[in-house]
Order: sequence, then structure tokens, then C-alpha cells
Amino acid sequence: MNTDTTFEMATLRFDGERFEGHALDVECTQELVAYRNLVLECAKSLWRAKYPNRAYLPKGFGKGFRLQFNRLEEGSACLPLQRVRIAGEQGELDLADEFDEAVILIDQAIAAANDDDLMPAGLPSNVIPLFRDFGKTLRDDEVLFTRGRSAVEEAAYTAKARKRLAEWVEATYPDLVDVAGEVRMANVGPGRFALQVDTGMGQALVEGKYSAADETKVLDALHEHRTARLRVRGIGEFGTADRMLKRFARVDSVDLAVDATPSFDESAVPIWEQLGAIGRSAPDGAWDSVPSDLSVRIDEIVYGSGKERT
Repeated sequence: MNTDTTFEMATLRFDGERFEGHALDVECTQELVAYRNLVLECAKSLWRAKYPNRAYLPKGFGKGFRLQFNRLEEGSACLPLQRVRIAGEQGELDLADEFDEAVILIDQAIAAANDDDLMPAGLPSNVIPLFRDFGKTLRDDEVLFTRGRSAVEEAAYTAKARKRLAEWVEATYPDLVDVAGEVRMANVGPGRFALQVDTGMGQALVEGKYSAADETKVLDALHEHRTARLRVRGIGEFGTADRMLKRFARVDSVDLAVDATPSFDESAVPIWEQLGAIGRSAPDGAWDSVPSDLSVRIDEIVYGSGKERT
């Protein structure tokens, strides 16, 4: 007796002239395989991130993941995809969490690509290239909508979203850069340097090459790195996934700026408390020989004269 269980996990809806009357071309079934691969690989990466000390995935994690559909619904060609849980696996591990998370992240990635937004922070980078195979059978005027079972709205996998996701696969893109930061490394010979800059999400080291004409400024900034800041203008390479500066592709100019503002450490112990601590640390009787009017007779006591010393 088959005791496998099923539950609806996601819905794919094909929209376009080809899919009127909720019909699905045979070639478009490739999108179901591509979607399954996306969910599976994303779930694997999410599991590894949760358990970094585990060398292997749980037994049956990949082979036990099954998606199926048994009907086409109205609204162009709408396919409710069911997750199949094999009998006996439920007690061994709970696969739903990572797979449900993967479905949500894929929806978010598609929506972000369609809205020219940033890639979801939780989407594993190794999953992005798999979008190349997702949507290959679709025409420019066709849209594939995805929706996880917990989602309220569909994500539109339009031609624009497909193009944007293809661009995300590329590592970087160039853009103008004008930043200032602390020089943490500089080589005299090759003319390479590393600038520590504030990305808004923390500190990052950005490397680049400088010309012989800028050598003095760069080395001075390195020598005085605690107070000096180097302003760099030119062309930078930015990550397509997070839009953060990765390196200086070309340095057009550098300017040295020294911060003359004295630093103030709020955590430092006030001088009067330090002096008080020094006084209390002296042995008993050490202060008995100190005249009580020392502040008034400082010249007489210290210099042996009541007059100011010339």
C-alpha cells in the first residue's frame, strides 16, 4: 500500500497566446525540470549554510525530492506543483523547511529582477547560473508566473526579468567611482594599493593600481593611515549581486586629506580620576611630608626662593 503523502508546494502559471485554453506545449515542460533543479540546488545550499560543520547532506535529500502535477487549471496554463513525501522519510528529517525557503527565495529573485531591485540577500550565489536554463522555451511576449504556497502574490518571470537574471550571472559591471578611505597596503614596485572603504554594510578592502605620479600621495597616506584619508576617482568594478565596489579598474586621480581633528576617546578614564587613583595607590604616610601649602609656596619649596625663577 502506497503511504506517500503530497502537498501543494508551488504554482507555475504560463501566460501568453500559446497557453490560451490552459494548454501547455510539450517543449515547455522543460521549465518544470529547470524549476525543480533551481529549488533543489537552492535547498542544498541553504542546508549547508545552516550546518557548516556537516560534511554530507542528509540521506535522500536530493533523490527524495519529488515534484509532480496532476492537472492544469484555468488562467492560461496553471500547474499546481505537489511535493511528494516518501513514506518513512518524515521521521528521519524535515525537508520542508529548506525547500520552502528555496521556493520563497526564487520568487523574490524573480520579482527583484523584474523590478530592477537588488538580488535577495539570502539567495545562494551558486544558484544564479541555473536561471540560464529556466525560461529557455518562452518567447519574449510570454510570462511565467511563480508562486510559493505561502506567497500572496505571483512573481512575474518576464523577458525583462530573464535578461536581468542573465546579467546577474556576470560577476561585475563597471561604473564611475569617487570614494575616500584608509590606505591599508601599498607596494612600491608594482604600484598596487588597498583602500579600506565604508560600504554602508561594513568595511571592505578595495584594491587597485596607481601611477608613478601618485606614488608619493599613496605612500604618505599609508604612512599616516591613522589620520590620513585617500580620495580615489576613476572606474570601479561593482558586483552585480550586491552592487558593492569590488576593485578599482582604473584610477584617474588621488588626493590626500589629513584629518586634523584630534580624536576623542569617550571610554578613556578622566585625568582627575587617574590622578586620584595614583594618590590612593601610594603607601601610608607617603603624603605626610608634603607641605599643605605647596600650591602657594611652590617657588620657595621647589627652588629655594620666594621669587619667581628666571
